[in-house]
This record gives sequence, C-alpha cells and structure tokens, in this order.
Amino acid sequence: MADQLTVTTERIDDVVLLLHMMMQMGLPEVLNKHLPRHWKQEGLDWGWVIVIWLSYILSEGDHRKVVVRDWVKQRSTMIAQVCGLTLRETDFTDDRLGIVLSKLSQPEYWQQIEGTLIVKPSVFIS
Repeated sequence: MADQLTVTTERIDDVVLLLHMMMQMGLPEVLNKHLPRHWKQEGLDWGWVIVIWLSYILSEGDHRKVVVRDWVKQRSTMIAQVCGLTLRETDFTDDRLGIVLSKLSQPEYWQQIEGTLIVKPSVFIS
C-alpha cells in the first residue's frame, strides 16, 4: 500500500514578513521583560501573544479581539513554524487578549516598553 500524503493549505499573506520583522526587532523579548506574568499562567507568554495579535491587526486592518482566535487557528501551522512555538487553543481567547490589553494600557508598563524600544539600536540602520 502506498504512503498516504497529507497536504495542509494555509494563507500566509504578509504575516510571515510581519512576524519576522517583529522577531528581528526582539519585540517578544522586550515585551516579556516588562509585562509581568502570573506564576500560574500557562500557554504563550505575553510577548508572543502581542506579536501575533499585532501581526493580525496589521495584516487584516482590524483591531477586534473576537476574531483573533479563529484567525490564528487558520494559520497555526505557519505561525508555529515561523516562530518556533507550540500554540494552544486557549492562547488567543477574548479574555486573554483583554488581560494583555489592560496591562499595555498601564502607563508604567508602557513607558518601560517604549523606553527600551527607543534605546535599542534599530535593526534597520546599517
């Protein structure tokens, strides 16, 4: 009997470019450095949640939280391969995105993140 071939088709659009640019900037690490994580929190850390969510916002031109989970699910293989992550079904729920959004809205966290990004040398200048 011949081997079974399984083909997975996913739209990648500009998401790969967006993810690579944010990874090259070190954005997940900068965000993780300044956003506290609860010691019982499971799943993706805040840096990766934000970077993947930002890639959704920039790619789709849509800031709604409600559709992010389905969008990630449709591109989960590509995102996992590009970022080297294991994604869970619950990583991009509305409540989880709401929690990270409330953290980003706090001035002390935002100022630290902004300060690190300003001080960090640009990856685009040679």
